[in-house]
Amino acid sequence: METLSLEPGQIIDREYKVERLLSQGGMGAVYVVEHVTTGKRRALKVMLPHLVRDQASRARFEREARIGARIESDNVVDVVDAGVDEGTGLPFLVMELLDGVDLDHVIESHKTIPPAGVADIVDQLCDALGRGHAIGVVHSDLKPENVFLEKPRRRGVAFTVKVMDFGIAKLISDEVREARVTTPMGSPLWMAPEQTQRGAAITPATDVWALGLLVYRMLTGVSYWRGANAPDGTVSVGGLVLEVVVKPLDPASLRAREMGVAALLPSGFDGWFARCVVREQDQRFANASLAWDALEPILGGAPRAAPAPHVATQAAPPYHPPTQVAPMPGSWGGPSAPTGPQSWSQPVAPQEVRWPMVQQRVYASVQGGPYQMATVLEVNKPSAMIRIRLDGGAEGWVPASHLRSTS
Repeated sequence: METLSLEPGQIIDREYKVERLLSQGGMGAVYVVEHVTTGKRRALKVMLPHLVRDQASRARFEREARIGARIESDNVVDVVDAGVDEGTGLPFLVMELLDGVDLDHVIESHKTIPPAGVADIVDQLCDALGRGHAIGVVHSDLKPENVFLEKPRRRGVAFTVKVMDFGIAKLISDEVREARVTTPMGSPLWMAPEQTQRGAAITPATDVWALGLLVYRMLTGVSYWRGANAPDGTVSVGGLVLEVVVKPLDPASLRAREMGVAALLPSGFDGWFARCVVREQDQRFANASLAWDALEPILGGAPRAAPAPHVATQAAPPYHPPTQVAPMPGSWGGPSAPTGPQSWSQPVAPQEVRWPMVQQRVYASVQGGPYQMATVLEVNKPSAMIRIRLDGGAEGWVPASHLRSTS
């Protein structure tokens, strides 16, 4: 796997001193850097060398910077600088460092989130999405890994939601107000039908589809898709696509009843869900703001001025997650396990973890994708993170809950 060769102490764009590699993914790598003038620590994302020579990937990278700057929301990861470094020729983005955990970790550890907690998460999430939709920006890859719950910076706030990875969002022109897909994009569990079809229109309603699935998952702790709830944790991508594109879309309560979790859905949820997860885009809520307006009374959400509810169940023991800098858009895992105590106690640690052995062969799910064969390289029990190497060669850290035994 090709890697970037930025070294500790190296200066990028005369402004940013590299401290360490944070994470690496398909589009590039993320480093913790220090702004040499102010001393402020940031996250610097650069493209992998072989992708710099690809004009489409370079354009996509540059578009990521423009999109992040265009969305005026406290709930979008802040892009503070962007450009091309003269010394290395690498395009780069400079973003805020995040301290907390992603929504995937919260779901895995809590299993379910009560309606009040869901309301506070979705309220902030839809603020980010809705402001993007208002200026013609579609996220197009909404999933738990791209929703980050940042440690609170002031009293009375349980967390701040930060939406990551607007880098593959689709800009909708003022004239046409839509984008055209040239390559399939998104994550299979959350992908709307139009994202499986070349040339299909991508609109704000594409994000609404994923939002409906995300809210269902938070409330019930299971996926809406039957093929994603197998006891062994495996997911057939082909079978999943059939469910998304062809098979009947049952009411949410029917799917929840099959899994024994129907009681967790609030009254009126079926009607709201049916306006999100419907194949015809014109039958969905037109944007995330309208979807939230309809969902808020169903969840019984408190006004924004009230203290945010803690996202925790009574059965969940307190947990102080490790100090963790969020991987920036396009990355997964990281080169070193997050360590150290942290004061925020919203998420809880996964329970009854069966720790794998180093060099053990396992199935691993990366960013909510299908399970793949991998080898365990390192186990970090305090952070409940496992470093793995996929058979394809990629290495990184994943939550322990994302592993399945091969036996």
